[in-house]
Amino acid sequence: MSEPLSRGAERDLFRDTWVRYLGYANEVGEAFRSLVPAAVVWLSYGVSSSYVLADAIDKGKKARDGFPPLPLLD
Repeated sequence: MSEPLSRGAERDLFRDTWVRYLGYANEVGEAFRSLVPAAVVWLSYGVSSSYVLADAIDKGKKARDGFPPLPLLD
């Protein structure tokens, strides 16, 4: 598992909680491909892709917020 958070550290929703396992949903879908309808497999890819997209957006916003605004040119 991940290391315990230090005091005052921000908890990352996409890394430090159960939400992280949604990124592996496609692996579960593939494992059961021969037992479930194809729609279930495609749904598992949708779940994991949504996780990846949401995590990327979250990390991008945090990176953007960490930089000072650019000066405006006249």
